[in-house]
Amino acid sequence: MKKISLRFVKWGTGLLMLGLWTGYGPLHHYLAGHMQPSCPWAPVHGHVVLLGWVGFTLFGLVYQALPGWGTPSPRAPKLAAAHFWLSLVSVLGVWANGIMGYRIINRFSPGFYYKPDVEKLRIWLSIDGAFLTLFGIGCVLFLLVVFANVRYETAE
Repeated sequence: MKKISLRFVKWGTGLLMLGLWTGYGPLHHYLAGHMQPSCPWAPVHGHVVLLGWVGFTLFGLVYQALPGWGTPSPRAPKLAAAHFWLSLVSVLGVWANGIMGYRIINRFSPGFYYKPDVEKLRIWLSIDGAFLTLFGIGCVLFLLVVFANVRYETAE
């Protein structure tokens, strides 16, 4: 479990940097005088920092602590690895869709975010929802690993 826990923490640190870098998009948006009610990059910045840095770091720390809370089953490392890859694809997918997906759809329907083109907005948000669902599936795997391997000590 040490290898997967370290992988989560290292990637969490990298995703923190990606999330912080993505935060310059909304900052530029407002500094450039675009006083629209919101910037489409703002949720991307928030999701990458929260799901990527906070989520990955916490998952890694829990996986590191698991052997002290019980004996992990032989399936636990495989489930944890699947959890890692689903979560990584999810966070990077949210990031890519939020930035590049937005720009691609905006080419076909300029301003679809600010003057809602419901059909295009629904496509963009559905792609985001698919990636967030992958993250949720990863969280279910995390739940299975934790609950299958953690035991309360019995009083003697």
